[in-house]
Amino acid sequence: MTNKELIEKCKKYQKLNDEIAKKELEKKQIQAELKKELERKKVDEMEIDIYRFSNKVTKAKTLFDKDAFAEKHPKLFKQFTKEGAASPRFLFGLIKS
Repeated sequence: MTNKELIEKCKKYQKLNDEIAKKELEKKQIQAELKKELERKKVDEMEIDIYRFSNKVTKAKTLFDKDAFAEKHPKLFKQFTKEGAASPRFLFGLIKS
């Protein structure tokens, strides 16, 4: 790709990122409105036409506190931990505006 083509791709990528961010915000706003309607009707689930939405509390999870375990049992922690594989990560941002 030429520099000009790369710049155009970057511009398109940035524009798509901006559009996605706007859509995510719009999605969160609609979600808040739906949650308000559930609260107003004092229900935790609704069905309308082909849609179902709810705002239910999930069950609590049991979590393993690896930091506390590592502190109290450092030998066991070291024996049973392993390093994960490295993976590529794509980053994109503006260096000047």
